[in-house]
Amino acid sequence: MAMPFLDELSRRTGEGTSLAVLRDGVVTVVAKRESDGPVRVIQEVGARRPMYCTAVGKALAAWLPDRELDGIIDRTTFEKRTARTITTAAAFRRELARIRATGFAFDNEEHVAGIRCIAIPVRDHSGEVCASLCVVGPASRLPRLRLLDIRTVLAAVAADLSARLGYEAVLN
Repeated sequence: MAMPFLDELSRRTGEGTSLAVLRDGVVTVVAKRESDGPVRVIQEVGARRPMYCTAVGKALAAWLPDRELDGIIDRTTFEKRTARTITTAAAFRRELARIRATGFAFDNEEHVAGIRCIAIPVRDHSGEVCASLCVVGPASRLPRLRLLDIRTVLAAVAADLSARLGYEAVLN
């Protein structure tokens, strides 16, 4: 069901896209669309991702109930994967607060050097975050200003996917 949304997002951004879910405390890529260009970020459906250093993981974690999040953090080894990786629970919690305030998660070369991502939550009919939608690409094509531009497109596509899942946003 998510593929048309991933295709649209990839078409509109020129980058790879993916959808991830949280199952038993593990972030898993469940759908993906690679970019059409010659330089691509390869993602595998079924691949597991760390929660603390990926945009998709952080977008899922930010809206978890406190008790569930605490349990996952307690079981997490904050392994340094790059020079930019979050390596403490306290820093991760600060990052999650920022994500809740802005609505977006970034991976600024935290999981893999040279790769940047931006992700946003997808909500289901009950309003719960059920997945996260991401745009991913080489850091050379995704400078911070471009990521900020992409977030508008990402938010629109995530809202459409959420609506398809029955979510009705409440407008203030």
